[in-house]
Amino acid sequence: MSLEKWVEYGWLRREPTSPGEIKDLLGIVDRSLADSKVEAVSTDLRFIAAFNAAVCVATTGLRASGLRTVTQAGHHVKTIESLELTIKANPKVIQRFKTFNNKRNKSVYDVAGAVSDQELGAMVKHGGTEEQHPSLAPKLPSGTIESLEPIP
Repeated sequence: MSLEKWVEYGWLRREPTSPGEIKDLLGIVDRSLADSKVEAVSTDLRFIAAFNAAVCVATTGLRASGLRTVTQAGHHVKTIESLELTIKANPKVIQRFKTFNNKRNKSVYDVAGAVSDQELGAMVKHGGTEEQHPSLAPKLPSGTIESLEPIP
């Protein structure tokens, strides 16, 4: 499947982006990663922050491609799944993110204390959030960020 097929199916829409937007998104990734390390808050909230960083990495890949998810049920999952098409992420990583998404949802909507320290460590490590962010730009097509058209 391709991103163009996703547009045809109505899961994504085309939208111009800019280098400033990409920079701002990567700033959100950095902030969320920093928040995930604040030991004064619950493990649940730290996990949510790390997960948000990973979703923002995926969003950055889409936005750098001039695309955005359509707001509908499951759009976070589509954003995660898009990593296979935007940065050629391993399908096992995407499956792991989906598991993390379920854990995040349980923590936000169902029960406090749903996340263990081990799960938080796995989210930060496997979410690769610390590794994904620096590796995002090199995996984008050459010149993508530099050639983005400003948002009208």
